[in-house]
Amino acid sequence: MSTEGAQNEPEEEIERDQYLVFKIKSQEYGLKAMLIQEISAMFDIKEVPNAPAYIDGIMNLRGRLVSIINFRKKFGFEAKEHDEETRIVYVEHEGFPIGIIVDSVEEVIRITDDKMQKLPETAITTMSEKYIEGVGMLDERLIIVLDAKKVLDKADVAGIGAADMQGAGQPAGEQAAA
Repeated sequence: MSTEGAQNEPEEEIERDQYLVFKIKSQEYGLKAMLIQEISAMFDIKEVPNAPAYIDGIMNLRGRLVSIINFRKKFGFEAKEHDEETRIVYVEHEGFPIGIIVDSVEEVIRITDDKMQKLPETAITTMSEKYIEGVGMLDERLIIVLDAKKVLDKADVAGIGAADMQGAGQPAGEQAAA
């Protein structure tokens, strides 16, 4: 039994340091691999009226309704046509499945703490401070590691706060009366 415990510890250590690396434009990004549920090619996505621009829509994944976020749009990059490299990365976040559209999926790698650095102060913006956990420095590669909890924040994903719901669907002039 003590052998099993010793074998499980290194596996847990490796999982904690493993990241799925994907590309948006030519930049590599990473999310903790333990959060990833599935990766697929593009499927039919149904648009949702009045959704934020970075929400491409919803889809049915084996009986579960999945919100689909386009990370290109979310990060302010120009949209591009999906191609044979485009993938949807599925994660479970706060009990809800979310699909993330990325340009391509590269690999799962290990980034140890000594290879992870914070963004330099001069490169920090409100957006980067909110979403970026750090930068993995592996030889010549710089992998921007995203904080999944923050980048997939439920209020941010929905794009609608409670205040926005008040008067939703009414013309702008009628919202105050609601």
